[in-house]
Amino acid sequence: MGEVKGKKKRLSRNLSLFALTDHSSNKSPKKFEDLNSAIVGLEIVAAMNKNNEYFSFMKTIYSIILRRQSRNRRVTRYSTGARIPKIMSHLHFIIHDSDIVCIDKLRMDRKAFHILASLATNMGGLTDTNNMSSTEKIAMFLNILAHHEKNSPNPVAEDETDDRWKWFKGCLGALDGTYIPIRVRTIDKPRYRTRKGDITTNVLGICDRNLNFTYVLPGCEGSAADGRVLRDAVVRRNGLKVPEGNYYLCDGGYTNGNGFLSPYRGYRYWLRDWQGDNPPRQYREELFNMKHARARNVIERAFGVLKRCWGILRSPLWYSVKIHTRIISECCLLHNFIRREMEVDPLDMETEFNMEHQHEHEHGNIDTVEPSNEWTTWRDELAQSMWNERSSN
Repeated sequence: MGEVKGKKKRLSRNLSLFALTDHSSNKSPKKFEDLNSAIVGLEIVAAMNKNNEYFSFMKTIYSIILRRQSRNRRVTRYSTGARIPKIMSHLHFIIHDSDIVCIDKLRMDRKAFHILASLATNMGGLTDTNNMSSTEKIAMFLNILAHHEKNSPNPVAEDETDDRWKWFKGCLGALDGTYIPIRVRTIDKPRYRTRKGDITTNVLGICDRNLNFTYVLPGCEGSAADGRVLRDAVVRRNGLKVPEGNYYLCDGGYTNGNGFLSPYRGYRYWLRDWQGDNPPRQYREELFNMKHARARNVIERAFGVLKRCWGILRSPLWYSVKIHTRIISECCLLHNFIRREMEVDPLDMETEFNMEHQHEHEHGNIDTVEPSNEWTTWRDELAQSMWNERSSN
């Protein structure tokens, strides 16, 4: 007993000394060099004295230690420093390199630009921030005004070499609808009930070749057909705009018409139809459908990544339809942000693996979704070109 009491006394003295020591410096008390061994000793002594007042005392000392540790722990914060230098370097090049570059990007020479920056700072009250100076802010603002650059998808170029997309020149991406479960009032359930009996909202999503969402229309009733939702998106005042000469890939649930290229109905289409022991392509329509499905698969992957990342989209919640549609839109914006800021998205890689194994133009926009004989003829010619290349090889 005397030996145990001696250990208790020494351990208590060491713990008290640690709790009262200033740990902001790198110096540690002489009689207390290893916190882990002290904590182990504390647990042993506490186990031997569960019914003793000494146990309460040791708990108090232990809590003091934890508080001191958390107070002195370094906090690691995320920094945008990896991207900011590249942006700043480009802006510095614009406003300091030459008048030719400055006029092209900002519509004024360097002298006029710096006078404007001085006026904005001294008279307008524009200030610097941690990551950007007032001069750089003005440069970005003028560049936007001068070039009116929009966040619009780039069509597939004429010299595209990617085997997945080279046949679909002028294509802007792919579209599809997906169901997101929601809760609605009893009186509204028939409008939001799908053919399978689920209460959902039918969300129209459009993405580019890089799986970034370029247009999302949430909030439509689950009973609404995909074609009807697409028509609603096109005729809205600020809805979907498809420039003449461009188009999106869509599945067989949509009309094959101007601006929207769908596969042949009555022929194999889904990627799994050509896997395993299934027979190879035997007709030009099947070959077209296979290449169409490979390219259009980007929207399936985008929806897959979106739902795997944000669990709130996988089960209904007690929010109104209006709030729920905002949540869906915010999740799509966060999806785009992650794809822009992260070099590799593990969820995207996993989704692609699982699925493989299972600027506005000067022309007018398309404002109707109707069948088109001209569009059908163009699809036949495209399918024949694919078949001819396959036959020649």
